[in-house]
Amino acid sequence: MQNQNTQFTSAFKNENFKNLIEKLTCDKILNENEKSYILSCALLFLKEYEKDKRYSSFADFAYYIILKYSVFYGDYKPLYDFSINFGFYPITKVILENNLLPKTSINDKLIELELDNFQNIDEKYFETFEQNRNKKLFLNEKSNEKSYLAPTSFGKSSIIIDYIKKIGNKEKIVIVVPTKSLLMQTYKMIKDAGLKYKLLFHDEMYQNEDSFIAIFTQERALRLLKKEKKIFYDNLIIDEAHKILESVKDKSNRSILLSRLISINKKLNKDHKVIYLSPLIEDVKNIEIYENQNIKSYRINFNIKEPEIFEYKLNGDIIKHNRFFINDIFKGFKINEFQNYFEYLILNSCEKNFIYHARPKKVENIARDLCKNLKRTEKTESVKTIIDILRNEVHKDFYVIDCLEYGVSYIHGQMPDLIKEYLELKYKELNEIKFLVANSVILEGINMPIDSLFIFNTYGLGPKGLNNLIGRVNRLNEIFRNNENKLFKLLPKIHFINNNEYDSTEKTISNMFPSIKSLRSRVFKDEIKNPTLLNYDIESIKDKIPEEQERLRDLKRKIQNQEKFLSEIPNNRFDELKQYLIESGIINLYKCDIEKLVTIVLNNLEQKNLWEGLDLLEKIYIIFIKNNLEIVQDNEFKRFDFEETRKHYKFYIEVNQKRSLKENVESLKKYFEEKAKSEIKKERMFYFGSAYGNEVYDSNNYIKSSKVYIDLGKIKDERELINLAIVKLKMEDNFVSFTLNKFIVFLYDYELISENEYNLYVYGTIDKNKIKFTKFGMNISLISKLENDNQINNIDFDDNNNLIINESFKSYLNTLNDFQKFEIERFL
Repeated sequence: MQNQNTQFTSAFKNENFKNLIEKLTCDKILNENEKSYILSCALLFLKEYEKDKRYSSFADFAYYIILKYSVFYGDYKPLYDFSINFGFYPITKVILENNLLPKTSINDKLIELELDNFQNIDEKYFETFEQNRNKKLFLNEKSNEKSYLAPTSFGKSSIIIDYIKKIGNKEKIVIVVPTKSLLMQTYKMIKDAGLKYKLLFHDEMYQNEDSFIAIFTQERALRLLKKEKKIFYDNLIIDEAHKILESVKDKSNRSILLSRLISINKKLNKDHKVIYLSPLIEDVKNIEIYENQNIKSYRINFNIKEPEIFEYKLNGDIIKHNRFFINDIFKGFKINEFQNYFEYLILNSCEKNFIYHARPKKVENIARDLCKNLKRTEKTESVKTIIDILRNEVHKDFYVIDCLEYGVSYIHGQMPDLIKEYLELKYKELNEIKFLVANSVILEGINMPIDSLFIFNTYGLGPKGLNNLIGRVNRLNEIFRNNENKLFKLLPKIHFINNNEYDSTEKTISNMFPSIKSLRSRVFKDEIKNPTLLNYDIESIKDKIPEEQERLRDLKRKIQNQEKFLSEIPNNRFDELKQYLIESGIINLYKCDIEKLVTIVLNNLEQKNLWEGLDLLEKIYIIFIKNNLEIVQDNEFKRFDFEETRKHYKFYIEVNQKRSLKENVESLKKYFEEKAKSEIKKERMFYFGSAYGNEVYDSNNYIKSSKVYIDLGKIKDERELINLAIVKLKMEDNFVSFTLNKFIVFLYDYELISENEYNLYVYGTIDKNKIKFTKFGMNISLISKLENDNQINNIDFDDNNNLIINESFKSYLNTLNDFQKFEIERFL
């Protein structure tokens, strides 16, 4: 079989063909002969695909020609014929519903009737033939493990709901999502489906139920198995299953935890059922964990959208790319030139525009700089409401407030979750907010309307991540809603903005062409970076020098030995502690051999005189850090060596979580101002991580090459201090949730703190009634507000753990502002 890309390149040597592809790509007018020629080419490529179905790119290219031609010229007959024969029935329906054919026959009416067989009644959209067939096959498949692999927006939610309905309501089901930010979105989807199951949102909500649907991260799913010795899951639904391929690169090791969850549950329940959902897995064999594992695969091969790719070059040239012909020799067609990329962005913007950058600090900078190139918009009542709310709930100097006056908003992962989710919702709801600048959090939040995408850097995306990002533009439910004619949205506009202001380093200049070139294919080889997977192969990992490959071999041996050890029954206290440190992830914060860490911790536990009677955080310091700082590898946790840091977190946990966000912002700003005045540099230096840090902390205890600190004494702008405080609060939340809580849970499990101490630190209260609401996801400041307003008794949980409210609470909701309503209604 000849390489498909090679054949495209050969065809491009034909000057007539090349010229017509340029005209079609660049929206230049074709004469009648040229139209006939280009449509004939589409038919030729289709015939080649019919001869050999492995030539899927030929079918993609034929579809691109026909789609582009029909949309540009308003001649929908070729697209109609293609959609019928290829099973792209949503397109067929739109063409018939909107009378886009010059004339119709009885046969067309019969076809329209036949389309009803492909309508998803619950979701109110029409499915493609391939989508409909594979969904039915998937749902009827009897194998214990199966996967549904489909491009973004091809009905994953529908698959989950239909799968659970088919099971019935007597099973223990867990839907595993990779991050906390996806928990609420998935919970609402399940709740709104009206399934007759008890819903669990937190592992501590389990009360010996025989059946339930748990919406958990992999951490919570594992904790429940560990705590409740007799429990196992009947069904695991793994959302974003490609995450299992990822490398061991952070303190949470989520890919390892995911494979561990599947392995442990298999041992507990050899007949368990697992379904894997992903838009990014190339071959399901690459996610296999144990021998003789057989995952049946159902895949949507053809994407109904074809991106139009534009590139803004550093010299101002605008290049239009045709993805089928991108290579190192042919680098696109020049169609225009601009002196300013913001001018280009604004002139090529649509109703809803997403601007992407990986780094949170650059996200903020791009948003603010974009506003300098826009005219201030007339404030509607809706925008005024948001601005007033952000002033009252966050701070009057929050940068987003200024941006909103220009129709711009921004979000990123270093923004407090509640504010981020509120801004996401407002962007979705309000036409006045035309631009959204964000990083990869866009892939984890709610589905939002996006008409065009402007990419300011591709760092860390890779071909799969880039395709996933592009898939967010013009989601299919937006295109085909109400069967309106929005077929032009099947050609989403993707703009790569080369720039040295936001996408360059001291050593490199901006060049996104390699990323653009990767879009030529839609099939991307899986990179198996998880050592617990059967097909993990160090030699196959790209761009690894011999020293790095040796490090990976050591890592593979270490992790595989740890996972094997976890399956064994511990013989003594040493082994019990060793298992605990592995399972909790505490070991990942250290760079020493685990046996050494176990010995140190056991020795410290036995010397009660060192820590007995001390505050909780001091116990953590004595047992895990004191005199052993050199073996700690996590920079954030290292800070606990400083007494000032421990005092700061004691105050943060005991006081901050009970206060409003605005109170915390003001308090932290004042704290920053005090520290900024210090003549001692150590007191002025604050950890902000690589996302915001711009200075190296000159200490033997830290990695000297890492710019992870900010010298507060150098910040003279009070507004910058406020916005750094907002970011720092989110960083503190993350540190407490993902790092510090591991040690607090350890102290509780080893009976070094009381239940009241544990609840006070983890949930912010010892009140059992309040704790059940915090486990549900409510923060303690919201619960305190409800208590102060005498509303706690007006809310409760039904038998399925759904939050229910009475008439008094409904009246109370009407007295709240838009943000306060949002904070509560997302749980209802």
